[in-house]
Amino acid sequence: MIDDSVFSVLETTPGLLRLLIEAMPAASVEAAVDDGWSPRHALAHVLDTEEVIAGRIRRIVEQERPFIRSIDPPARLRDGGYLERGVESLLSELERRRAEDVAWLKTLTASQLGRVGEHDEAGEVSAADHAHQWAYHDLMHLKQITAMLQDALWRRMGNTRLFYPEDAPFHDG
Repeated sequence: MIDDSVFSVLETTPGLLRLLIEAMPAASVEAAVDDGWSPRHALAHVLDTEEVIAGRIRRIVEQERPFIRSIDPPARLRDGGYLERGVESLLSELERRRAEDVAWLKTLTASQLGRVGEHDEAGEVSAADHAHQWAYHDLMHLKQITAMLQDALWRRMGNTRLFYPEDAPFHDG
């Protein structure tokens, strides 16, 4: 069984990303602040993992105990051409694919969601486990992108930074 919050998160993430990213200046969206990643990198990763996570769920549902390999996110972004794409292209594709993938996910039965695969690091994982992880992954990257965008503001806050001593994960001290 999939918790209703999974669908709420999966359905709203593309729109939230659009609102958050389009509201910011391009320089903030492109600024590399988290181990070389910018908000655009994180957006590209969310789009890339759309294929990964939905694909894993499909394999678990359709195959008998498939083996699932971990991914190398930076390599996938580079090799998949995601880093050459503009923000609008990434957002539009995420919105389209997410709508299709969530509609498909909603058709799965409890039996299908209970099917399992074997992940090379996590061990046994069910289709439902991946659905919950998918929503968690979205929220994690929404939090990351928000923190990245906060970083640009942090640098211009002067002494008011004292009000938020723990809220600037990427600042230089």
